[in-house]
Amino acid sequence: MIDVLKFATYNIHMDENTVVNLVAIETATPKWRIARSAGAVYIMLIALMIACISIGNLLYESFQISRHITQPILYALIAISGVYLYRKHYICYRYTLTDELLAIEEVGGKAEKTIAVIELVDIRAISAYESRMKTSDRIIRASLPPRSAQTLVEASLDGKNISLTISASEEFVNKLTAQWNDCAESIQ
Repeated sequence: MIDVLKFATYNIHMDENTVVNLVAIETATPKWRIARSAGAVYIMLIALMIACISIGNLLYESFQISRHITQPILYALIAISGVYLYRKHYICYRYTLTDELLAIEEVGGKAEKTIAVIELVDIRAISAYESRMKTSDRIIRASLPPRSAQTLVEASLDGKNISLTISASEEFVNKLTAQWNDCAESIQ
């Protein structure tokens, strides 16, 4: 309830927010294969652990290499393999396009991490992926294989030139390009 007799600026904290319209949202997920199913990955990791233990025992029996040396190396191999499987087979990317910005998020299971939020006015170019990305200060890969289907978005973020690779559909890229062109025309 507002006290009309009290003199104060009531709307000082109630600024009108600009309305942001959602243009498109898309999630890029890896193609399902039997090797990407949870059961197959668990079986592969268990087989890798048994193989590493067997290799450690073989190195000890054959070459008298201490298990204190081989076990940390082999367990590091298991950890690296687990991280590789997670990053290559379970990570999804969500691309959100509004009338003012492009947001890219990494989704892994229940966890979500914002990779980049770029205003459309800061985008310099949108093109098909090529291996010429060496002109940027920072490269952000938010895409899935194959590289021939990836799109390159070059932009300025926090004063640095960045290149983003995304695995968006042709429809999403067309909407992004159209929205980017509309944004560029409205500035001029």
